[in-house]
Amino acid sequence: MSQVVGLDVGASAVRAAEIDLGPGTPVLLRFGQVGLPPGAIVDGEIRDQTAVSDAVGRLWRNAQFESTSVIVGLAGLRAITREVDLPYVPDAEVDSAVRFQSEEVIPFPPEKTILSAQVLTDYQGADGAKMRRVLVAAAHRELVDAVIAVVERAGLLVEGVDLVSSALVRALVDPKHLGEQPEAVVSVGAGLTVVVVHQQGRPQFVRTIGTGGNAATAAIAAALDLPLADAEAVKRRLGEPIPQVQAAERAVREPIAELVSEIRNSVQYFASLPGRAPVARIMMTGGGSRLRGLVEQLQLQARVPVQVVSPLARLDLSQLDLRPDQAAAIDPVLSAPIGLALPEPNPGVKKFNLVPPEVAQRVAVRKVTRTVTFAAAAVLALVAAVSGLRFYQVHSAQSDVGALTSEISRLNAEKPLYSKAQAVADALRRSQSQVAALTTGVPDWYAVVTGLAKQNPDQLAVTGFSGTATKATTSAASPAGSTTTTSAPGQIGIVKATVTGTYKGNVNCNPYADFIGDVGAPLFATPQSTGPQCPTTNGTTTVTFPAVIPILSSASLAKIGCYDVVHPAPGCPAATKGS
Repeated sequence: MSQVVGLDVGASAVRAAEIDLGPGTPVLLRFGQVGLPPGAIVDGEIRDQTAVSDAVGRLWRNAQFESTSVIVGLAGLRAITREVDLPYVPDAEVDSAVRFQSEEVIPFPPEKTILSAQVLTDYQGADGAKMRRVLVAAAHRELVDAVIAVVERAGLLVEGVDLVSSALVRALVDPKHLGEQPEAVVSVGAGLTVVVVHQQGRPQFVRTIGTGGNAATAAIAAALDLPLADAEAVKRRLGEPIPQVQAAERAVREPIAELVSEIRNSVQYFASLPGRAPVARIMMTGGGSRLRGLVEQLQLQARVPVQVVSPLARLDLSQLDLRPDQAAAIDPVLSAPIGLALPEPNPGVKKFNLVPPEVAQRVAVRKVTRTVTFAAAAVLALVAAVSGLRFYQVHSAQSDVGALTSEISRLNAEKPLYSKAQAVADALRRSQSQVAALTTGVPDWYAVVTGLAKQNPDQLAVTGFSGTATKATTSAASPAGSTTTTSAPGQIGIVKATVTGTYKGNVNCNPYADFIGDVGAPLFATPQSTGPQCPTTNGTTTVTFPAVIPILSSASLAKIGCYDVVHPAPGCPAATKGS
């Protein structure tokens, strides 16, 4: 399974969702959240790295996520998007061209800025020149470094850094039902509100508002002289006919009005930009979106439909035992982590990735090291198992022959008992014939494993292995689902293996052809396979295929081992019996 974890580091909690991106509808496998102390994160900036890192570690232990690689989201006043128009350059040169012009549109020093870009459209300029319109994601280096530091401190690998604004669009916009007009997605968090306007699934405008649900909590605390924790509890009871709750409802009118005004102004500003159209609707999410009166006030002022939407509606929840009330409770806070884990709906569009180059290199080295370690352990275990079996077979045969040899020596010393000695000698010859028959038709598994390792192309690893010391009767299923009877001349056994390799870029299944072409004589016949699976995800291709490899008689114990203790083969010293 292709499992991806999205991690959202918010003002009030850290949240994560693990999703299986296999064929069909994405499957939500696990999720969780752990609260943060007040002030740990302010305006998207991490102020208490220890508290945030500890919370991430507890989140992983509590939710028991299988993956330790994450895509983490950024939101805050120092994580922005801008549109840039460039003279046409190839895709591979877009990032360089954007960085060259970044000083004109990005308010951070170039040396302190991490950039990533998506091509929105190609068009012809007024002078007839070919142009590209690019959406640029930019974040201050200090913001990115702080998030990566707390995640790595918790023992996780940061595989990607994306903007929460883009994640919201992926989580809430159904690519199968895209309208022509722009739509706004509004996520009201505890400390920040993110407004992102998309058109046909592509973000066109992003604004981060420096207020959220905490403003209403603070207003209640001030009006009723309550601690923030108690004020938060009262806020969740708005609408009840209780004097204290009614007083709290009056207290939140002003922060609700200010937030509604900011959201409305953001949507109207987008519509006023050249070439833009008014938004068709506003989709609400986030824990603060449930604040009583917010949706109704926004619809009155924005004069467009305002809907509370669900990120769970597009996922398969069959792996979770969720009651409807539980799903409703987690629904508003999972949009960001779910969107961070989901891929772009258009395969031709790459996700933003604001991981600094040195961090990406460090992650790649750790992943390669871990893969090599696992592969080496598997090979060692396989060699040990095959060697143990081989040793047992040979040792058993040698013990029988040694016992008979000792008996012959004793009988030769007792001439009167010659007839008995002759009988034992006959038995010895029969045992030798049995040993010869055993070693002629039995593969030398050590030689098989060693030979296969030498012929296996670089970066391909055998992840599943089984050997049979009998002639093959069937091969693996053909692409049509049938089987083909195969038996190579001189075949004494088969190896059934699963072969896997991971490569940067699109390698068009070339390693599969290399494996089929390289593995062969003198120990093996040409491997057979149903063909490879070569999916490419985030620029990385995983090549996986089964292979059935016939073992030839040149790999038998009789050809490679020296086990005849009476008449050793040429080149086998008489004093060195066996291996």
